[in-house]
Amino acid sequence: MNRTLSGSVADAALLIARLLLGVIMFAHGYQKLLIDGLGRTTQGFESMSIPVAIFSAAFVTVVEVVGGVLVILGALLTVVAGCYLIVMVGAAVFVHIPNGIFVANGGWELVGAIAALLLTLAVAGSGRYGVDHLVRARQERLAAFDHGAAPTVTFRPPATPATRTDHSARASSFVESPSDDPHP
Repeated sequence: MNRTLSGSVADAALLIARLLLGVIMFAHGYQKLLIDGLGRTTQGFESMSIPVAIFSAAFVTVVEVVGGVLVILGALLTVVAGCYLIVMVGAAVFVHIPNGIFVANGGWELVGAIAALLLTLAVAGSGRYGVDHLVRARQERLAAFDHGAAPTVTFRPPATPATRTDHSARASSFVESPSDDPHP
């Protein structure tokens, strides 16, 4: 019988998937930004006939660096997935599909695997160990509070009035009588 993973195991699997994908994305962006530099990356894009190479190189680099960090954190996964899927479709169409499937031949298998993982994370979400989950849980708590689901505190006066202690006898001992006046 085929079953889905239990809650905590599924959350751990989503965390591992996010960590692996995020590191791969970040490493590719880091290479484009700091090792090759945006200039060489743009030249590489131009040599592959990628349209608007400077914009494309900058877009891909930002999506890979920032998106990689966000995927690791489990934040804004659907936004990152949408942006990175544009990158993967572009990479497949302009570079990899003509070379077949296998990555050893420059094929599309890595691009396809990354796209499949992105779609899976976009559908499944970040899991319990992601920022998206924390934000959603907080929003649900606030929404429940706004709709009166949270307990309310009401002030009710006590059923019997509080008794007051009579201190008039003590207070009168401090009052001087006219006969005690030392200055007649």
